[in-house]
Order: sequence, then structure tokens, then C-alpha cells
Amino acid sequence: MKRRNVIILSVVWLLVMVSIVASTATLLATGSFPIGRSRSEERDMASRYARLETVRRELSEHYYEEVDEDALLTGAIRGMMATLGDPYTFYYTPEELTAHDEQTEGAYQGLGFLVQNNASGQIEVIRVYSGGPADAAGAQVGDRIVAVDGAPVQGVSAQSLQDAVERMKGEAGTEVCVTVLRDGERVDLDILRGDVAASNVESSMLPDQIGYIEIFQFSGDDVSAFESALDSLEEQGAKGLVIDLRNNPGGKLDDVVKIADMLLGECTVVYTQERDGSREDYYSDAECCALPVSVLINGMSASASEILAAAVQDLDRGTVVGTRSYGKGIVQTLLSFEEDGAGMQYTSALYFTPSGKNIHGVGVTPDVIVDSDYENYSGEPDVERDEQLRAAIEAVAEGIE
Repeated sequence: MKRRNVIILSVVWLLVMVSIVASTATLLATGSFPIGRSRSEERDMASRYARLETVRRELSEHYYEEVDEDALLTGAIRGMMATLGDPYTFYYTPEELTAHDEQTEGAYQGLGFLVQNNASGQIEVIRVYSGGPADAAGAQVGDRIVAVDGAPVQGVSAQSLQDAVERMKGEAGTEVCVTVLRDGERVDLDILRGDVAASNVESSMLPDQIGYIEIFQFSGDDVSAFESALDSLEEQGAKGLVIDLRNNPGGKLDDVVKIADMLLGECTVVYTQERDGSREDYYSDAECCALPVSVLINGMSASASEILAAAVQDLDRGTVVGTRSYGKGIVQTLLSFEEDGAGMQYTSALYFTPSGKNIHGVGVTPDVIVDSDYENYSGEPDVERDEQLRAAIEAVAEGIE
């Protein structure tokens, strides 16, 4: 095995590209796997798993058509993992893992929008990258993808979403027809696959010298871009700061801790706990931004987004505004296999907020709850139409001396 990573992610979110992403919160880890079983138990286990080889051999030798041995192996692995009923535990083919790694770096070839499973089992566009292929084709935030090249797709599970993404993948310069449901009508988008620069942070100065930073994912250029944005806003005389995490699916654990370190002061940002009770804490130091802060979240703010929002709330560092977040408080381990570049991930731990809460299945409840029909969180902030943003600005203004 080439590497072992611990990750926090929400696999119901994927960036449509030549690859797939499971927006991860990642932490390098080392070590071997403790077996925890006696030799007799290991022999018994090996005997039981011999059935797999018997089935493989029987199919390989006697099935009425020639079988694909690689497909049999992949199917067996995915079937084993599927029995756990855990959407965050699944297998990567070499191509899928390579694509995941490429997207994490923030530059890739593909379509250029971010999608998620919604509560209705549809695949919903939550961000369109400015200047990318999907943007040029007219894709919009809120579009529901219902077909790819005429074949129906759905997002009822991580696997069905992955299958849909696979259909949208392809060589740069080739075209794919993505059919979306928009305002009750079907719209065909002919998208020419190409280069996408996925910057994960955008910022601007709002009225009354309130700085605004939107983080799309905790990966790629997020840490350096956030630091640059924060420095720029402070140089421009910002008196307060709104951090927008709405529709942010999560990302690297290291990254969210580094960004929290710029905001929180000396504290525990988050800690994880494994099945055996072992705990690992992640800290920030004393040096931080002194501006009053508010954080925007919604039902699609997940994983690493919830870590930052919960830390701000628990430590009374600012005001959390919006609607209750997604509720993902578990940790995954990612393994890659050196022999062929494939990989797997599985749920391995819980994570807890600084006050000791696990928000899995519960989410973070904002200090100020504001429901809104406004959904265009991608692009320039719209203070006039965005009720949640106005509430976040008001919360920050209350903290300005």
C-alpha cells in the first residue's frame, strides 16, 4: 500500500469533471493494521473467503461467455463494501482515484460544475465555475441533472451519483449532452469538455466595510487563497468578516484546521475518536484575526464546513447564521494500493466539536436561523436579495465597536 489517509468527507457531493471527488477532509497518517485475531480465527476466515475463489473459478471456466476477471474482482469488492450500508465506504478504481487526486489539486479537465445528491434523489448543481465549460453552456446553480446523452440518471446513493459522473466524464474536446430540470422544464446543455481552474475561495468588500469570503471546498488553493483574501480585506480596512460556507461539502481536515487557526486563537478546533476510544486533537495557536465574524451555513454545508462553523459557535468566536447544516460527523480512512493505483475508503472514527458534541445526523444549528428562497450562492454576493447574507452582515455589525 502506498499511503493511508484519514479523511472526513461527504460523498454525496461530486465535482463533475474527467474525475470524481468525494470532498474530503484529509489528514496524513501512518501505521499498519492490527489484525486483532488469533491464528485459528485467521485460518477460519481464510477458509470462508475461499468460497470467493471457488465462485470466481467456476464463472471463469464455465460461464457461457468469457468473463472479465478485473470486473469480477471489482464487483466482489464493491459488493462486500455495499453490505455495510455506509455511503461513505466504497472502492476507487485506479482511474477514479487518480481523478480524485487531480481534483484535490484544483486544476483538471472536465465540465466545471459541482453537484450533490439532494433529498429527492436528484443530482443538483450547486456551483458553476466561472469561465468553465458548463458556464459557457448555460448551466445554472439549482439545475437538476436528469439525463446524460439521453440516458436517465439519478442521485439516490453515492454509487448512483458516481455512475452518473462516469457518464459525464470523457476526453477534453469531446461533447456531452446533459439534460437538466430547470423551473419544471427540461433543458439540454451541450457541454464541450475542457480545462477547469477550480479556485475554491472568492472574496469582496461589502457595504459598511464588511469583508466577505466564500469558501467552496476545503481543498486545492483554499488555505493560501483564504489567507490572501483575509490580508487584502484587512488592508482595505475591513471592520468585520462574513465567511460563507453554504453548499460547501467539506474538504481536507488539515485545510480547515489551518483556516480555523487564522480565526479562532488558541484552542482545540476538533478532535476525532476511534472505536477503541483513542482520541486525537487538532489545535490552533494564539495568533488570529481580531475582526468580528459571522459564518453562513445551510443544509448542504457538510463535514469540514461543519467543523469550522461548530468551532466558531462553541468557542463564542462569532455568530453562525442560516439553516441547520448537513450533519456529517464521521471520519473515513483512505487507502491506495501501490500495485495498481486503486483505492478504498471506509468510516473509521467520529469527530467532535470543541465542546464535545458529535453532530452526525444532527448538524449544526445556527445561532440566528434564517430561511431563504435565495439559492444562487455562486458568484457575486447579492445583499439585496440574499436574506441570510443580510442577517450575517447584521450579526457582524453588532460586534463592531
